[in-house]
Amino acid sequence: MGSRKKGPKVVLSGYFGFDNCGDEAILYSMIHCLKALQPDIQLVALSADPKRTQELYGIKAVDRWKPWKVLGQLLGARLFISGGGSLIQDVTSVRSPKYYLALIRLAQLLGRKTMIYAQGVGPLLTEKNRQKTVKIFEKCNRIILRDENSAKLLKDLGLKKDLQVTCDPVLALTTEDVGLETGQKLLAELGVLDSRGRKTKPLLIACVRSWKDNKHLEQLAKILDNQARTGCDVLLAPAHYPEDMESISVISNEMNERVYCVGRRLTAVELMSLTANADKVLSMRLHGLIFAMAFGVPMTAVSYDPKVASFMEQAYMEDCCVPVDSFSWFQLADILDRQEIRPVRQRLEQEKRRQELRELAWQTAEEAVALLKRK
Repeated sequence: MGSRKKGPKVVLSGYFGFDNCGDEAILYSMIHCLKALQPDIQLVALSADPKRTQELYGIKAVDRWKPWKVLGQLLGARLFISGGGSLIQDVTSVRSPKYYLALIRLAQLLGRKTMIYAQGVGPLLTEKNRQKTVKIFEKCNRIILRDENSAKLLKDLGLKKDLQVTCDPVLALTTEDVGLETGQKLLAELGVLDSRGRKTKPLLIACVRSWKDNKHLEQLAKILDNQARTGCDVLLAPAHYPEDMESISVISNEMNERVYCVGRRLTAVELMSLTANADKVLSMRLHGLIFAMAFGVPMTAVSYDPKVASFMEQAYMEDCCVPVDSFSWFQLADILDRQEIRPVRQRLEQEKRRQELRELAWQTAEEAVALLKRK
């Protein structure tokens, strides 16, 4: 019997291989959706840790820092996807947009189709990066953005190309796609579950991070203490290891009540499964909130970046979001209390919005496959 014919090759670019659960979840979701829609597709990820990426997701991965390996994959590809996250922004690094834009341009020069896949764009502070972004995006075959703010920025910068606004790719996933068992095993190891493997109290998962002078950590410790004192089990989990461990350490040392802490690197599936087992989520990390929305878990946001507030607006949950520079623990306590007694009408509206976002996320994958098949 002859070997099965291989399908078209697609190269996936993003912030992959850096142990950031949000970006890893984006990759997981893209693989899940694209393979569901076209089972014979060949996916290749550009990763900072290609061996680990291959082990986690079962696809081919190459070192993103080795130009000849990247070039080799692009030569055999039909489509290049610049996918997910906030790749084109120069706040954290001026060089970041240069790298991702250079990859898109290389693919274009090689005659490959190029797609911006549910990406957040901006802030872009330097004029050179602004001009280059518009110039290269104009030549893309398909531009689908994660939020309205990204679309507005590009239009304000003079982009003429048609674009579409969707949502984060992770919102395509359901609890069934990540499973509850992985999270339950972790909770059992931490001692959160009883001898029968059940929760004895509501579980609050908190995803925190350092920011500026870290004054917000004191208020977060107070609200988590309050939640633990009033009947919740509180679990601090790193969405980006080891970066988040400093803030987790500060908060846990400030708290008087019992708090559970994950002290190791988590895979995206592990954190998503933990979230699916939770009763509520308090998060600074964007994908802590996106996971909660995807799995129908009540969420409260502390916004340190416009992308966090933007997502809460997209989820119709802006009343559950406070700015990192000016909030108090009792504000969060009020929000968390109100979430527990939300009227049925509001709960149904949120569930309806969750389904709408899930459909949008799947449509992005459908657009990618349609582009792949187009001659």
